[in-house]
Amino acid sequence: MKKIVVYQSGTGFTAKYAGWIAEELGCEAKEYKKVKPDELAGFDQVIYGGWILGGMVFGYDKIKALNLKNVVVFGVGMSFPDDETAEKIAQQNQIPRDRFFYFEGGYNPEKVGFFKKMMINMIKKSIEKKEEKTEQDIYALNTFKGADHTCKEAIKELVELCR
Repeated sequence: MKKIVVYQSGTGFTAKYAGWIAEELGCEAKEYKKVKPDELAGFDQVIYGGWILGGMVFGYDKIKALNLKNVVVFGVGMSFPDDETAEKIAQQNQIPRDRFFYFEGGYNPEKVGFFKKMMINMIKKSIEKKEEKTEQDIYALNTFKGADHTCKEAIKELVELCR
């Protein structure tokens, strides 16, 4: 089965996961901007990864528009990885739940552009204003200082599905 991992990465966390997945599956990982869309039709399976902003998997709309047969999607974000988060993101992006995987990335303030920094600061301020912070609030505040929460073990289920 001919496979490819295609991704869009804002700060490097999605690229890291794409590399790990490609390595495990023995295939190539390529940035979406370096792939011609019609080229993807020649693959039996396309694994697409994008970073998450506002619950949307960045770039997935372009992959979805290609109407490929066998697509598996992973999204990389700053939220703690759990089934509820993955379910919400899959629904919001209209991705079948059994074809979507959520991986935790991190936050690298040096690689984030002005717009994203503004958004992060707004979220940070709203959390800081809370009188009673949840465990996830505290986790988010610590992540906003800069963190890499990537975990190679997280790709295990996706790799098993794609084998």
